[in-house]
Amino acid sequence: MRFPLEPERLDVALAVVLVIGVEAQVALGDSRGWPLVSEAVVGGLVAASVAVRRRWPAAVGFGVQAVLALEGLFASLPAGFVSVAWLCALYALAVWTSRRWFLAGLVFFAVTDLVPYDQEAFRAAGDFTAAVLLAMVLLRSIVGRRERALRIAERERDLARREAVVEERARIARELHDAIAHSVSMMVLQAGAERRVLAPGQESTREVLSTIERVGRGALTEMRRLVGMLRDDRADPLTPQPGLGEVPELVEQLRSAGMPVDLDVDGEPRELPVGIDLSAYRVIQEGLTNALKHAGRAHVAVHVHYGPRSLELEIVDDGSGTETDVPGGGHGLVGIRERVALYGGELRTGRAADGGFVLRVLLPTG
Repeated sequence: MRFPLEPERLDVALAVVLVIGVEAQVALGDSRGWPLVSEAVVGGLVAASVAVRRRWPAAVGFGVQAVLALEGLFASLPAGFVSVAWLCALYALAVWTSRRWFLAGLVFFAVTDLVPYDQEAFRAAGDFTAAVLLAMVLLRSIVGRRERALRIAERERDLARREAVVEERARIARELHDAIAHSVSMMVLQAGAERRVLAPGQESTREVLSTIERVGRGALTEMRRLVGMLRDDRADPLTPQPGLGEVPELVEQLRSAGMPVDLDVDGEPRELPVGIDLSAYRVIQEGLTNALKHAGRAHVAVHVHYGPRSLELEIVDDGSGTETDVPGGGHGLVGIRERVALYGGELRTGRAADGGFVLRVLLPTG
């Protein structure tokens, strides 16, 4: 199995090779005494700087150039490994520094490279210095631009990953609300209705039902707290789950919970896009859940109309506005609004003429 070598580790490995090479060159050279010590120390420092050039590119670039310029006044380091380390330092200065440090580095390099020479050698040294400066500018323009583009792309990938996490949290939050709140609300309502009609003397059963109600309300409150932590105001990608085919079963569940619900479907039923089918089911589910929570002992009518190029949904209750004991305050209508907007539909809500509540949704299907 092959393991990719990180750039920082590659620099460390290169620095080790360069240090060994420099010390071997110095040891095999003609220098003796203090010049030998100076070359060994300076050459080792220059070669070792390659290991940290990515972390401190400006410091390495300025430091290597300054050390070599000072060493050149007293001794001459053997070309080869030191030259490679010097080029690595200049590359870091040219590519990985800010514009301010890069311009300062150009000036510093020109000054330190030309000052030590006398007038006769100045011309030759000037040609070499000009060539190096030109190479640094070209590196900055070509390679530096590519490096910056890669860093921007990496930041964008990180941002995309974070956004994917946020979107997934939003999807989980909405599905928690749509599915679990509906089922637990029915459980609480049934337990409360049964407790109220118990005959005297059934205190044990009444206590059990009261416990069910209390635990159910606590579960709903805690779930909505978690939903509030997870939720984000973004449209979430829908996955194929229930569709309009499951609406009759949903209505039967509410009827068994004691709420009179009528379902009316007209037009020619047809297969709908998966996302619209799921959204339509969720709209009806949320409308019924809202009626269950807020309409009191109400009659609810669900109307589904298949138009030629649209789907119309209507959930109407004739409730008095008296709320049940089921905790409210969820994100139901917000979730419906987001689902409808996702497909370019229309949502209308308001009070009915007889005091009930009306929820109407129009979804384009073609």
